Amino acid sequence: MPDFGDRGRQSMEGRPSPLAFEESQEGWIAEETIRFIESAQEADSPFLAFASLPRPHQCTSPSEPFWSWYENEELVLPPNIDYDMSLKAPHFRQTAERWRKGDWTLIEPRTFQAGRLRKLHGYLGAVSQVDHAVGQMIAFLERSGLHQNTIVIYTSDHGDYAAEHDIMEKAPGICADAITRIPMIWSWPDHFQSDHTSPQLVESVDVSNTLCRLADITPLETSDGKDISHLLRGQEQAVRDIAVTEFAWSKSVRKGQYRLVTYPAIMFPEVDDFGELYDLEVDPWEMNNLYFDPNWADLAREMERDLLE
Repeated sequence: MPDFGDRGRQSMEGRPSPLAFEESQEGWIAEETIRFIESAQEADSPFLAFASLPRPHQCTSPSEPFWSWYENEELVLPPNIDYDMSLKAPHFRQTAERWRKGDWTLIEPRTFQAGRLRKLHGYLGAVSQVDHAVGQMIAFLERSGLHQNTIVIYTSDHGDYAAEHDIMEKAPGICADAITRIPMIWSWPDHFQSDHTSPQLVESVDVSNTLCRLADITPLETSDGKDISHLLRGQEQAVRDIAVTEFAWSKSVRKGQYRLVTYPAIMFPEVDDFGELYDLEVDPWEMNNLYFDPNWADLAREMERDLLE
């Protein structure tokens, strides 16, 4: 992790924003998205709107009332904090240690324990601010009569540690389920099954293929995505055996209840054959790395082959 520096500290803290919601990024994006859809409706034209809401990326400084919603709440930290990280990746441990120093804090008390609660406070407020913006856009679709014939997708490019493993935000990348697990919520009244959650493995690349299928458009031949429209209708056929998340310095494979993280040998030259393997049914918070346990060696090799194939 790079040194936070003075400019970095300004964005690391959790605190309320002086900007009203209407002046925030989320408020502006919601307004412009609505304006775009209005223009398409006036032209009687089909549309595809991509509303990229930046939070809860830093700054974790939500507008009011979203900060105050959590002001008097007793925030609950995740259980995977302050534990033995000796079997975590070296860069992961270093990142956690940097956060624990607390030198990124600006507000008293300037301790890691107080700072992470403020940061979590800001994170929750920022998520609520995003939810409010999404609600504004959906409310417009309902008022304008477009809701019944509009597919709405709520998803993200990655998750957030949100205090898990003593870390905030997204670094150091995909070595944790907190980052690879994202929301994938679809809505299309009278077409998709409502109040239904599928346990199947899906990937972000499935979005474009599924939209093409639903719009009767031929998807790109080079796409690795799958059509998941049957899941949206409540039909539980498996889409794939494994789900892969790739990053420049690591790759993650999810297979059933297990998740494997592999690293190139050059990344940790001081360690011979480093990896991570977790049983997410037994250890959903990923505190017990099974990769070095001989009893789990066969599964680790099997999932490594899955990745290569």
